[in-house]
Amino acid sequence: MDNSVLVLAQIKNLAAVKKAIAHYDQQMSQKVQLPVETLLELLDLHSASEIEAMEVFMKNSFKDVDQRFQKELKTLLKAKQDDLCKQNLEASSDYCSALLRNIFGPLEEDVKRGIYSKPGGHRLFIQKTEELKAKYYREPRKGIQAEETLQKYLQSKESVSNTILQTDLALTAREKEMEEARIKAEAAKAEAQKLEEIQRQNEEMMQQRERLHREQVRQMEINRANFLLQRQRDLKRRLQEEAAKKAERMQAESRRLQIEIQQLQRVAPPDETCILL
Repeated sequence: MDNSVLVLAQIKNLAAVKKAIAHYDQQMSQKVQLPVETLLELLDLHSASEIEAMEVFMKNSFKDVDQRFQKELKTLLKAKQDDLCKQNLEASSDYCSALLRNIFGPLEEDVKRGIYSKPGGHRLFIQKTEELKAKYYREPRKGIQAEETLQKYLQSKESVSNTILQTDLALTAREKEMEEARIKAEAAKAEAQKLEEIQRQNEEMMQQRERLHREQVRQMEINRANFLLQRQRDLKRRLQEEAAKKAERMQAESRRLQIEIQQLQRVAPPDETCILL
């Protein structure tokens, strides 16, 4: 080819490359929304736009000897692909970082306020972390950096988790000591109360025995007094009975003597006077 043809070919092929690149950029801007969920999805979109760009170039190219401009276009498209992959990584990383700050922000504030600085706090911290991780995984369109960004974030918080763990262990040990001391104090108190109860029961028993003894003594005195009173009554009754019997004998004797006198008077002479002494 003469120089004029070469110049024309260069002009038209450069324009064809530029037009193909513009078409590629237009197609990718319409089809791609970063971050793309997977690398395969991004490469498929790139391949489809690359094919269309090559078709645009082929329609508008002119005498591309040795496919020099086509190769240049492929090189430019490969650079576009690499840059797009880099942008996708950055977009995914930025989005995931912002998402993590939003999801884990309240947890970080709770840590600063000392919510987890207590016995059992590390278990609660891990439990809350797992809940927030599940919430993070449920969020869509995080891109290909989702897992790596999460793991980097969790690794950056390992020192916080370890601090909470050490605080938890220290406070748990202290709480255990306090609990053991409380149990011992309660046991000592219970033993003292038990001894006091035993002493109280013994005192009540002694008092009850003393009352019972006094009652027995009082009852014995009552019984003795009743016995003596009954004896006096029996003695009085016997004396009364004996006096009554004696009076009856005396009356009987008096009647007998009266009868004898009367009998003597009937049998004695009329002029004789009988004097009974």
